[in-house]
Amino acid sequence: MNFFKRWIIRTLLKKPAPASIPRSGNKADSVDCNVVYLRAKDESWTIFCNEIHSNGVTGKYWLNKKDYGELSIPWTWLSDYELDITHFYGRYDLRYSSISKYFFEGILPWDKLKIVLGKIQQFLFNRKELVRSERIETLKLILEETIENRTFIVSSVSLSGLLYTQKWVFHPDKSRQLAYNDLLLKSLVESGELTSVQYGFKLSPKALVTISEYEEDQKRHRDNLAQSSATKWLTFALIIVGLVQAGVTYYGVYKNGS
Repeated sequence: MNFFKRWIIRTLLKKPAPASIPRSGNKADSVDCNVVYLRAKDESWTIFCNEIHSNGVTGKYWLNKKDYGELSIPWTWLSDYELDITHFYGRYDLRYSSISKYFFEGILPWDKLKIVLGKIQQFLFNRKELVRSERIETLKLILEETIENRTFIVSSVSLSGLLYTQKWVFHPDKSRQLAYNDLLLKSLVESGELTSVQYGFKLSPKALVTISEYEEDQKRHRDNLAQSSATKWLTFALIIVGLVQAGVTYYGVYKNGS
């Protein structure tokens, strides 16, 4: 292992992970530590690194899945290995499979930039009111998922994910949205578009009829609007023609009279 790799790993091990790493609650927000593994490409041995030095590495050692406890292993014993770095940063687990990947995404703050951008997006999303989905739009979403997966089951939680991605989990109005989704899904059961199953709701054949009837109604409505608009413009054109004809007639009478 060259000097640069050793220096990177030594730097990472200056922030060692504790025995228990909190991943939720207020304590998780202050987490900033690293875990480094060296692994054989054939998975025959693994080292959980605690210390790195010029002669080798010290850490917990597994050989063929047998735990040998903490050992110091010289570099000459290690060949054809893979690196596995995990940076526990706040609630995020940032994984890197090589020194170069860690350099470009970890040291150069690409991953942290993505985290900041994600927090900005979440902040902007939280400022928006969650728009309550209507029955037909909900049925169309469930239909698309059912086409992809015939065993698809929807719940108030998964419906929120379909509508808003996972950002809804951190929205301050999420409890009200879940309550609305539950009532909406139950109303679709009552009208026959969904059937209730053990862990949620499944699409019923009647949903296709309901969607088809709705789209036919929408088509008729658009046709009526188009016809009404055409009639309005035709009436307007006839009025203009009438005004022009009246003006021409008036001008002719006035000219003859003079």
